[in-house]
Amino acid sequence: MNIKEITVKEAFGLITEGALLVDVREKDEVLQTAFQVNEIENIPYSTFDDNYSNLSQNRKIVLACHLGIRSLRAAQFLVIQGWDEAKIYNMDGGIEAWKKAGLPVKSAPRTFSFAKPESSCGCGSGGCC
Repeated sequence: MNIKEITVKEAFGLITEGALLVDVREKDEVLQTAFQVNEIENIPYSTFDDNYSNLSQNRKIVLACHLGIRSLRAAQFLVIQGWDEAKIYNMDGGIEAWKKAGLPVKSAPRTFSFAKPESSCGCGSGGCC
């Protein structure tokens, strides 16, 4: 089995030309930082073997994760299941290499919550007598 390992720039080019990016990172990882492309599907690695059949076998697929390890395993899994090896690509370096290359990502906004300050007079109203 010879899965094609491609750079993030090659992956971006394939996606721009119509390939589907399949992000196998878990939902919490995707919520923190996500690939910003039009053609993307998130199938977490932990559930990949239950959900891969929803993908089209007629299309080029670029698999990605955080660094490229889980996505390589997912790519190998697809080929073992009989998918055309010529249409399966693994993005070497994952989203970390994608960010370093300056390619588009969406990051979750940081949220902060502050406790209400106690009243300085001790009355508890929060708005000083």
